Amino acid sequence: MKAFFRNVSPRRAVLDFWNVLGAPSEYRTRALIMAGLVTGGIFYLMTQQEGRGLPKPPTIIYFESWRADRSDAEILKGNIEAQKKADAEAAAEDQRAEDIRKMYKAVGAATGIDTQKMYDDGTKERAAEKKAEAEKNASLYRQITGKAVPAAPTPTADDGKP
Repeated sequence: MKAFFRNVSPRRAVLDFWNVLGAPSEYRTRALIMAGLVTGGIFYLMTQQEGRGLPKPPTIIYFESWRADRSDAEILKGNIEAQKKADAEAAAEDQRAEDIRKMYKAVGAATGIDTQKMYDDGTKERAAEKKAEAEKNASLYRQITGKAVPAAPTPTADDGKP
């Protein structure tokens, strides 16, 4: 390694560069201009980047969304209300999806496509998916609680459903 550095000196490097630069060539001026433009262009692009580091992390504020002294009955009542709201949203989404299916069915019938078979197949698939989901949930309930799945409550007149 010492032999390598013995042959390397900054003075000799500058003299060698000056000899190459001073050698006559018909492309020397063009090459120097192009090298300067490329280097200047790269530095110009680097100065236009607005890197200011990472953004400051957000400030997190923790708060309780319920009272700590709630009774089990209040918790259960809140869970039932939330489930009713989720069920109503799911029913509304199902109704929107059914309306869209009916529109596609009408378009298909107008264009001469057998839409009834496709509609029936889709209905069967959705029913099978719901059944599989219900069986999975029932299995999880039995596994977690060790009890049989309670029967679903029947709608009454005070629910607004028949």
